[in-house]
Parts: sequence; C-alpha cells; structure tokens
Amino acid sequence: MREIIDNLARKFGLATRSDIIALHELHMLSASHFYTLWGDTNQRKASNKAIVELFFGLVRITQPDIFIEAGAKMADTSVRARGVLPNARIVAFEASPENYELYSRTQPHAENCVEYVHCALSDREGTIDFNIVVSQNDEPVPKNSGANSILPRSDKSAAYTTVAVPTMQIDNFFPENKPCAMWVDVEGASKQVLNGSAKTLKKCAVAIVEVEDYQKWAGQWRAADVIGTMMDAGMVPVARDFEFKGQYNIVFLRHEVFAKNRDIRQNLEFFYSTLVKR
Repeated sequence: MREIIDNLARKFGLATRSDIIALHELHMLSASHFYTLWGDTNQRKASNKAIVELFFGLVRITQPDIFIEAGAKMADTSVRARGVLPNARIVAFEASPENYELYSRTQPHAENCVEYVHCALSDREGTIDFNIVVSQNDEPVPKNSGANSILPRSDKSAAYTTVAVPTMQIDNFFPENKPCAMWVDVEGASKQVLNGSAKTLKKCAVAIVEVEDYQKWAGQWRAADVIGTMMDAGMVPVARDFEFKGQYNIVFLRHEVFAKNRDIRQNLEFFYSTLVKR
C-alpha cells in the first residue's frame, strides 16, 4: 500500500513518504557540524549528553502520566525520570536475567517508586530466546553488559549463551493508554518493541529511540524504518546525537505538542543555541 501511495505521489510531483523521512534524516544530520566527530569519542559523548538533556527537558515540560524505559539495565534512566516526574508511574523493563538479578538487589528502585520488571518487550506475548554475549572476537565480554538482545548480531564474531525470557507487549502492560514518555534502548529490537506499542505510541508525548543506519543485528529495523513508524503514530523527529558511528539516538515529539506548546519550542531553541556556542 505504501509503495502504491509513493508511486501516486511521484506521478503528481508530490513528496513521497520516503522523501519526507529522508529530509528529516538530512535535517538532523546537519547538526553534526556542531561537533568534531572524526576520531574524537569525547565529542560523540558530548552529543549524547546534549540529546539526553533535551529529552529530559521535554519530559519535564510535558509531564506524562507514565514513563516507560525499554532496555533498562540498572534503570538509572527511570530513577532520573522520577526527579522530573514526581507523580508519574515509572516502569523499567530489563530482559537480561543476570542484569535483573543484580540490579534488583543493588539499585534503589523501591525508594524511587520505580517498577523494575523482568521481561523482553516485543510484539507478542510468551517467551523468547535472549542472546547474552559471552565473547567478541574471541575476547570475553564482562557479565552484566548492556550489549545483549533478542536478536543475534549480523557480524559473526560474537559468541552467545541463549536463555528463554518472558516477553510482553507494551500495549498489554499499559491498557489504560494514558499520556506517556518512552526511552527505547533495546539493541536492535526497536521493530518488536514499537510494533507491540501501537496504541501506546498514539498517546506518547515524547520519546527517544536508539537506532542504527546499518544492519548491526539480524532482521533489525534501520533508522528510516523507526522514523516512518513514529511518524505514522503522529511523532515528529526533532533531534539526534552522534554517539557512535552508525548508531545514535533520535528524539521524537508528538506533532500537536510541538506545534502548540511554546515552552517546547523554546527548549528546542535552547538545545540548538547551546550547541552553536560550543
């Protein structure tokens, strides 16, 4: 259907959905001129710090009822969210049994009123094989790494141990469908998470999603696929970072919020003006 619509748009000289996605990508890519990225990891870290500050500024302004952290590891993002969302329900999902066992013991989730849930978010309910990386290029990978996924890596240099973990759809976990914010860092599994969040995304005010522009995991969505899905849900891509080569984070805003909220616009102005002063 989308291909038919794109072909009709081209026939009448109109921008296609693919054209619009590419324009969004090019616009966000232009922010790279604020940084010296060639070989400078500190500059990449600085870009990530800036995008995270933007995201939490937007969360503070929008004050959603629910904060969802997908791919939580120790759930430090959810703990930070509590600082700007004193009355929200905050839920952090972590698929790795090793991480969940460690951080449910050592992190102050209860005192921060953060629900720390052991499951892999996906587009179906049940169980799924979860790939825990044990070595990369024959070098051991430390336990409690954040580089694990329901998807195997495209490059064959990684060795895994596989465990079955419970899966859940976000839409089923939050049937109340209230305004929310989402932090999605799921090591390539954005397709599964977002497809299981179709109803929730319709009420999402602000989101940040880690994406890739190359095939890092087998069968994964690339950045353009994520952008298209978020646009279909009424979300506008407004900024990105340059955390790694080919892997980065995009902030999305609900288009009504972006269009009507003056504080949101001023926060975006501050984000870009601060970058210019670097």
